[in-house]
Amino acid sequence: MREDRVDALRVFEGLRIADFAWVGVGPNATMQMAFHGAEVIRIESSLKPDTFRSGGPRPAGVNSLDASAYFAKFNRGKLGMALNLQHPRAVEVAKRLVAVSDIVTESFAPGFLNRIGLGWEELRAVKPDLIMASMSMEGQTGPHAGFRGFGLTLQATAGVTGLTGWPDRQPVGTGVAYTDWIATHVAIIALLAALDHRRRTGEGQYIDVSQLEASSLVLDAALIDALNTGRAQSALGNRDLRYAPHGVFPCAGEDRWCAIAVTNEEQWRALARIISEGEELADDSRYASAALRLAAQDELEALICAWTAERSVEEIEATLQAVGVPAHRVATMRDAHEDAQLAQREHWWGSEHPVVGDVSYESPAWRFSDTPPPRPPHSPLLGQDNEYVYRDLLGYGEEEFTELLIDGVVQ
Repeated sequence: MREDRVDALRVFEGLRIADFAWVGVGPNATMQMAFHGAEVIRIESSLKPDTFRSGGPRPAGVNSLDASAYFAKFNRGKLGMALNLQHPRAVEVAKRLVAVSDIVTESFAPGFLNRIGLGWEELRAVKPDLIMASMSMEGQTGPHAGFRGFGLTLQATAGVTGLTGWPDRQPVGTGVAYTDWIATHVAIIALLAALDHRRRTGEGQYIDVSQLEASSLVLDAALIDALNTGRAQSALGNRDLRYAPHGVFPCAGEDRWCAIAVTNEEQWRALARIISEGEELADDSRYASAALRLAAQDELEALICAWTAERSVEEIEATLQAVGVPAHRVATMRDAHEDAQLAQREHWWGSEHPVVGDVSYESPAWRFSDTPPPRPPHSPLLGQDNEYVYRDLLGYGEEEFTELLIDGVVQ
């Protein structure tokens, strides 16, 4: 076992996860469990490394597979095991690991594990009370089960891209693999439910997570409206169907913006008094209701832009928040890292990685009063814990382990 593993009483202490998943959804879900005591063994191969290992940010000039801070973000607190799943003997090794594990997670294209002999039926024959979660793009069944893709394409498939952007411009994605960060929470909820079921019945479960179906959760009222009336909502930019003014407005300085969302008459009158420095705009009958303001959004936004453009985002925030108008700067990444609220709650955790260096990452977004998690060890280097996993956990002798290395099983 790695010397920097933290041993303390935590909610998942004693639970072991064989983590075959890669990229975002599965690794993030299992990392949350590692934070709270689960022993998560991340299975990888240098022959087909995780996509995130090739990404940035990374130290300048360092091309190692261990140099990605993005990969390191989603695998903190885990152990690292190298296993070449294309090798015929990999099945034997994997089954030994499954036999001593509680959960198996994977996010390969549907059918891959079945083809190499590591499907659900084969694994539960090894471990009858096993919990296994597959987290594919569109689920294990259906006409599109074999489709492959990435976050941007899945956003488009789910309908998210059709609602982001502006009605008079081409569709705009969210800029990150937004669907990954929805599906990961669905996956961990399913794993917790399966663990509770096993605790009560002794039975394992197979969990088929569809990232596409999980992503429908973010489509809000637009999906309900379309399903039940046939109406198709188009992109609204930063506007809202019910409230106005509701948008993001330019502030003084380079690329500084403030979000302002007025949701009732009191907030509108407070905003109007500040903009017009009196009661003139607040008493203007043309804007006396939400319906009238919705119809006059172009002219209202022009008035607000003229006011915000001459002021700093800090001044706008302070002025509007003081009178009860919901307003906040559009935070840059630096703003987020220096946010006083996040700092007070110690949200940012440092991680000293031997290749990446000292980097800050987010902590769990919830707090346990009796079992708070300690800061986890850094993410594993590729194959870092091979000796512990193969020798101590799986029981391979020195000669057997050496043979697996020579044969290319451990690669």
